[in-house]
Amino acid sequence: MKMKLNNKVVVSAIVLLAIITATSTAAFADAEVNIKADGTMSTDRVPFPAHWGPPPLRQTRDYVQLPEPYGRGSSTIRKWIEEKMAEDAAAADEGTGRRFANPDSKWPDKSLIGMTGEEAEQEIHNVDPSLEVQIIPEDSMVTMDYREDRVRIFVNADGKVVDQPHKG
Repeated sequence: MKMKLNNKVVVSAIVLLAIITATSTAAFADAEVNIKADGTMSTDRVPFPAHWGPPPLRQTRDYVQLPEPYGRGSSTIRKWIEEKMAEDAAAADEGTGRRFANPDSKWPDKSLIGMTGEEAEQEIHNVDPSLEVQIIPEDSMVTMDYREDRVRIFVNADGKVVDQPHKG
């Protein structure tokens, strides 16, 4: 028994499927659009602190309330935010204000995360002026060779250090 499909029905089904796919994908777009209490949408997004580093790239496809003031996003992001907030609270309890070490210490024990690239470069040169210091945008491709006389400082678009610099 053969069934004939009407072309209009097939086209309508394809269009409907495309609309459903587009809207469901947009709903999980990394919390770029926040829904306010009054039901309106807001595209203003509170940035994460620079010393937290980048959020996880792989995320679940759910849409949950994030800790204040971050709006809504995936539960993966929620867990990451909660972990970073706990680390910050622990650092504050210790009185350091920074996650890696006492702020009165010198690099490499002192955290340079959150400083500008130039400030971090100056901190490193204060310890060892012979080092070749490179300020590089985060996610840039770099060679994998290891050099004891080189320090790479990875900065975000705002010029803030996102990862603790080290020799190599």
